[in-house]
Amino acid sequence: MKTLTTLFVLAFSFVLFTISAEAAPNKMVALVLTMDNGGGDDDAQVSQTIYTSLMAAEKVAQLLNIEMIAQDEVNDDVFVFSLKSEEQKQLTLKMFDEEGYELAAHRELNVQDGENYRALNVQSLEDGNYTFQLTDENGAELKKTVTVKKKN
Repeated sequence: MKTLTTLFVLAFSFVLFTISAEAAPNKMVALVLTMDNGGGDDDAQVSQTIYTSLMAAEKVAQLLNIEMIAQDEVNDDVFVFSLKSEEQKQLTLKMFDEEGYELAAHRELNVQDGENYRALNVQSLEDGNYTFQLTDENGAELKKTVTVKKKN
């Protein structure tokens, strides 16, 4: 019985999520129901699983529809990458170090339909891993981690 109830709650939540996403594409409504079957901790776990699934679905919906092509390792002073897009977009590029601190390299990129090539000067960076984050005006994002390892 518990499995059947759980499946019903999951299906009901998915239907509500789908309906709310179609009605207001920029907003998400999550409904988490708890069951009163004496399960206590089991009910909380089911509710948490539903909530986590809905949040993951929202995150997937916010992925930037752009392909970033770049080497995973930079061995010189310039990081060259390509952005492939099916439409024109205004993007913001942010760069973070290994500890998650945002670095000064923060700029606006105008991306046209098709292949777009860009280069960033990474001469002042120390060897290490850096995360590049592209975000559009709707908040959708794409991240790529790159290792900067300069030739000595």
